[in-house]
Parts: sequence; C-alpha cells; structure tokens
Amino acid sequence: METLQTLVGDAKLVAFTGKGGVGKTTCSAATAVRFANEDERTLLLSTDRSPSLSDVLGVDVYGELTSVPDVEGLDALELDFDAVAERWKAEFGDEVYALVSSFMSVDRWVVDYFAEAPGIATQFALAYLLEFYRGDTYDRIVWDTAPAGATIGLIELEEKLYAHLGDAPKFYAKLRAAISRDVAQDPSELLEKWRVLAEDCLAMVQNDDTAFVVVTNPETLAVAETDRITRDLSKRDISVGAVIANRLLSAELCDCDFHTERVAMQKEHLAELEAAYGDSPGLVAVPQFPADIDGREPLADVATWVFDRSDWKKSTTAE
Repeated sequence: METLQTLVGDAKLVAFTGKGGVGKTTCSAATAVRFANEDERTLLLSTDRSPSLSDVLGVDVYGELTSVPDVEGLDALELDFDAVAERWKAEFGDEVYALVSSFMSVDRWVVDYFAEAPGIATQFALAYLLEFYRGDTYDRIVWDTAPAGATIGLIELEEKLYAHLGDAPKFYAKLRAAISRDVAQDPSELLEKWRVLAEDCLAMVQNDDTAFVVVTNPETLAVAETDRITRDLSKRDISVGAVIANRLLSAELCDCDFHTERVAMQKEHLAELEAAYGDSPGLVAVPQFPADIDGREPLADVATWVFDRSDWKKSTTAE
C-alpha cells in the first residue's frame, strides 16, 4: 500500500472522483485539512449538484467562499450553479446580445435564454475552477467532483465544445453572407474566446500539475466502476494519481458471521484492486471508521490513513 502524499506529490490541483457514495467528499475534505495543516493555502471546491461538503466540514459553505473555522489556511465552497450562470451572463452577456441582435431583432431576454441552456453553467464551472488554478491565492486546490459519470460528462462536454467551436466560425460566416442585413458584430471573436476557454480548461485537467484520485470501495459495483473511470480518464490523457480503497474492515475487529463474510468479500475485491492499481498508479487503504466523519478532528484521523499509513496488511485496528 502507498500514501497519497507519495503519489500526488506537489500537484496544485487534486481532484477526487469515483462512484456515488464511496466517500469522495470525506477523502477530499480530509486531504484539504491536511494540506492546510501543513501551512499550504488550500481551497476545497465541490462541483457536485447535491453536495455534502458542508455536512462533512460542519460549516455552511454553499454558494460563498468560506474560511473553515479552526483550520487556518483552508477555504471551502460548494458551487451554486445559479450563481455560476449569473457569472456567465456577466462575462459574456453583452457580447452574446450584440452577436444575436446583429442577426435578428431581440431583447435582452436572449442572454437569459442562452445562460439557461443545458450545459452552459456546468461548462462554465470548469472555467471558474480555472480562475483559482491560474491564480496565486492558493498553493493547493482540492476538487470534490460530482459522481464519476457527471464528471466524465463534464470533460466530454468541454471536448465537444472545443471541437465544435473550431468549425463554428465557418458556419456563421456562411450564415452572415446569406442574410440581407448588415451584421455589426463579428461572431468569430466571441467564438474564438469560447474556444480558447474550452482549450484552457482541458489543458488544466490534463496538466502534469493535476492529479485525479479515484475513490472506491472493495465491492463489486464500485470496483467495476473504478475500472471504467480509470479507462475513461486515460482515453482523455488525464492521469490518475492514486486509487483509494475506502471503508475497509478488519478481520480481528469483526468476528460475527455477517462481518466475517463481508471481510472475506472485501479481501477478494481488495486483491483485485491491488492487482490492477497497486503498482500504477498506486493504492491507498483507508479503514471503515466506527463513527460519522464530520468536523476537523475526525477528518484529521482520516488524513492520517490517507497520508501517513501504508501498513493496512499489518494493521488489525482502525485507529
């Protein structure tokens, strides 16, 4: 077994992904607390539309960048996608209105119409993350992603947008030539701005300074999903920095029939995970804890296993 510090090194952006319900938020929050406790200015950002970061941290961080009490140097934010749409309108609204009104007579409602289009707020969420990534306010950014399917979909959307915007100017040039009215706004400038933004977002997630951590449980469905996630990320030239096997049970602590069977099941699936990821990218083992993980001290306990303990096979207790 490995530790996360060894595997992700000094990556500025550490993204946690995985099947829903495997413990991504707990692992990402524990990682952010550890970074901050080591005097690294840290941002913990969730792009999950059904976030639980506030519950894990014990403080409301929804919609507003918030300093986490008792953890100096840690800010956290659950993204409000309505607010993201408003940021999109502030950034591009005037240009969108000028462009569309060059082709037809429209009111300002057209900006709201485009802002509410499927995928706009989701796509711009990556652009919001990019602002923090490019800035120097934080040494580390920990990204608590939505369940893997939504995260892969977000990256796919960025890829498709980038590809589409490469050809879009040709289409709008033909459209402009076909209409009789004068067009005051050249669409190529706005489309190129969007294309570059999509390109930069893709470069961010593919950068060597970014590490994706896949969180899983030693169970059939989670292991199968982990295989799909790692393959999907690899196809997009996104490196997986580590796999975390979360909620492991210890045989010495579980002597009833029910837990004995679950330990045997977990042992089988843990062996699969070790065979697949033990050498590359590396496997981190985190035990099942007896109580809820919410607040600074429980998260620090999780961080001890994520960062300091590589002795799961030798250990018989979940400290």
